[in-house]
Amino acid sequence: MGLFSPNPTKQKQIELQNILFDTNEKKLMVSVEFLEDMTTKYVSKRMKNVNKMNTGMVATKTPRHFFAYYDILIHDLDELIAIEPYHTFKKPTPSEFKKMINDKMNKYIEAMINRTWKEANHKFGLDLEGKREPFLYGPVLEDILKFRDKYSTTMMELIDKFYRSVYGMSIEERETALLGIADNKNAPEEAEATGDQPIPDPDDELMAAENSDSGEDEAGAPEDTDDDGFVETVQ
Repeated sequence: MGLFSPNPTKQKQIELQNILFDTNEKKLMVSVEFLEDMTTKYVSKRMKNVNKMNTGMVATKTPRHFFAYYDILIHDLDELIAIEPYHTFKKPTPSEFKKMINDKMNKYIEAMINRTWKEANHKFGLDLEGKREPFLYGPVLEDILKFRDKYSTTMMELIDKFYRSVYGMSIEERETALLGIADNKNAPEEAEATGDQPIPDPDDELMAAENSDSGEDEAGAPEDTDDDGFVETVQ
């Protein structure tokens, strides 16, 4: 791996210097030897991190970590791509490696979803009736669905299959039902705001009067007092 493309011009060295040190100088402010040393360190640090993030992407069982790894990986690759005109990389180059990752992104995401679900099954299992408990699997599904904007139709169909095995209905059906419950809860507040008060139930008023006569508190019950190259990880 060479430090510079063949016969680098002084202008290219100045441009590289400005990238490495985030400056806007018109002339070379450091020695060529120092520039070469800093280039080596710059490349090595980012390539190691790219390989680390790539390994994390294909191993993690947490959607949040998966997409965080991806964002860091792409950020470091873009910084390496910026110096491709000034530095000779081994194959695959940063731009080639970025394309390889993005071309396989759907495969990586689908594998992550399957790993996440497999881990949940391994951790929680089934209840005595052979069912998946919503209070255990629900948070897992919620974590997966936080990134639904990144999923293809095929991926959403896979997630919907998992969803049905927990709730007995599709994602759309349950979200529609929950939206209806939320609307019903908000209805009394809206009626009060508009002055449309519901007709009081006589039985409720009678019970309230009896509680008042018995000396109970109005609120009810009392309060409780208590490197040198990219490593493509194959899935």
